[in-house]
Formats: sequence, structure tokens, C-alpha cells
Amino acid sequence: MITYVGTSNPGFAPYAMEEIRRRIQGTKVSGLAPGETFSFTTGDHDPEQLLTDLRRKEPIFLRHLFPVEREIDVTDSEKGTAKALRDYASTLGDRIQGRKVAIQVRKEQNSPFPFASAEGRDEMVPAVEELGAEAVAREADWIISVYATKKKLFMGCSTPRDNLSDWPGGSVRFRKDEGLISRAAFKLLEAERAFNLPLDRFSNALDLGASPGGWTSVLLERGLKVTAVDPAEMDPSLELHPRLRHIRRNAADVSFAPGSFDLLVCDMSWDPHHTCRIVSELANVLSAGASGIITLKLMYRKPFQSIQDLTEDYAHEFDIRKVKQLFHNREEVTMWVKKK
Repeated sequence: MITYVGTSNPGFAPYAMEEIRRRIQGTKVSGLAPGETFSFTTGDHDPEQLLTDLRRKEPIFLRHLFPVEREIDVTDSEKGTAKALRDYASTLGDRIQGRKVAIQVRKEQNSPFPFASAEGRDEMVPAVEELGAEAVAREADWIISVYATKKKLFMGCSTPRDNLSDWPGGSVRFRKDEGLISRAAFKLLEAERAFNLPLDRFSNALDLGASPGGWTSVLLERGLKVTAVDPAEMDPSLELHPRLRHIRRNAADVSFAPGSFDLLVCDMSWDPHHTCRIVSELANVLSAGASGIITLKLMYRKPFQSIQDLTEDYAHEFDIRKVKQLFHNREEVTMWVKKK
């Protein structure tokens, strides 16, 4: 039996924990940081098979996990904590020798853990390098994870794919460019990674509810032609773009020739069932096998039921490939579909 630390978006830990309970019979689940971080066990399940199953069909609300290989009481002693970090790193031996290793240190708010994330990492680097490993920030072969609560310090080492995300706690960060039109653009950039769906493989996109143009700008940067539908104005920086067509109408009031687009994106802040009806009615304007990236707003008290109802409705026209709450989602999840 192995214990894991799991992380969700703030406020969604209860749903991530419920997913784990449903997936892992006999598991024990316990909250750590309220609403975001928790621990769970593998129960009687084979850990390797369990991780394979989680990768194959990722839970919607579980953003990140890592195995707990050492658990000690947390203190505010810099000297004692530094020794504990180095001692754990020194046990990794042949696992990390000659490999690239990322060290990710996180702590719960109000934890007595005495180091900032970068400081904790720096305490472990010498021990990692003494074992013949290279400490890196990205594209690591192994990740050493450290998480400090108010009472406990958890440490573990695993591969990036077994963590579900190679970002600390699954917190995907993008550089905020000066010309960024909308922070909503980060959702599409993260979806591209989470769904392993390079946007530049598409050629002609339909963006529903596009204003002010956050998602449209990402698609244009990838080289696509974009038809943006929204009665509101687009950002002035996009108005004269040669590959952009802006239709100033509601998404429910437009029509196009069948097979006009190979990608549909939709981030409308409408009732999700209304959005589903609009997108489904426009399914015929997509070519066979076209992809859709759609935000599902969680406006109701029962997210699991809402997601089930919506995916059943979308399934009349689309194959549902993946539903995931991204780091950049708030009270919503993002869905990838393919046209039947």
C-alpha cells in the first residue's frame, strides 16, 4: 500500500477525493490543505497498474499527485529541515544517477516549514548532484516532490507521467506577454498541452463567443484562419488581421456550409446546457473528425451530475475524448471532443 499526496484546484478537493474513492476501492482519503490538497492510499491495488489506469483515464478534478516515500514532522528549524531534505535526497541512489532531476518544493499556507520553494530546492541540489544527477527545472526524467503541511513534511520521487503533470502541484504557468489580450488565452494554451492536441495541426477554426479575442489570438498565432462569432467588439490589435473574420452576431444565430471548419472552440459564459444546444446544432459545419475544445461552466450544485448530463448530450454529435479541470479553469472544466 502506497500513500499519495493529491492536488486539485482550490475548492475542488472534495470532488477530486470523491473521484479517488470511486476509482480505488478500499482507499483511505484525508484532507491536508483545505479544499485543495489531500492524501490517499492505493488500498489493495497494485500501484503500477493503478497509475496506468489513472493515466489512461485521468480523473477530472485530480490535478497532480506524487508518492509519499518519507513522512516526518515539520518544524521551523532551518538546520534540521535542511538535513532532512538532504538525507532523503541521498537515499535515491541508482534511481537518479545520470538522470535529469527536477526538485519541486511546496508548502501549505501557515506551515512552519522554514524555506521558500526555491530555497528548499537549493538545499537538496548538492545531494542530488553528489549522486551524479543533473538538477533541472523542466524536461526531467525524475521529479523529487516535497510538500509541507502545518504538521507533516512529505517527500517522494517519481516520473513526470506518474505525477499526471510535470508542473509543481500541476500549477501550469505561462509567461504573461505584454500583448496578451485576455488571461482566458491561458486556458486554451493549457488545453493544448493537457489534450496533447497541437493547435497548428488545424487550418480553419470557428471561435464561438470570441470577444475580446483571447482564444482567437492564440489560434492566429498558430497560423489558423479564424471565424470569430460574438456581437461584442474584438480587441483592436486583431481587427485588421488578414486571417480573421469577425461575425458580430450571437452564436445561436449563425450558419455555415457543412464541413467549413476542422476546429471549434467555445469559452462562452452561458448556461452550459444552452451552450451545448448551440454547439450541437453547429456540428454539421465541422468536417469529419474535427476537434472541439469547449468550456463547461459548473453553475449547479452537483458537478458530477452536470458533467454526466452534458457529456451525454454532446455525445449525440461528438466523441468525448477527455474532460479535465485545468489549472486555469475556475468554476468550470474543459472538454475535448471529436466530430463523429
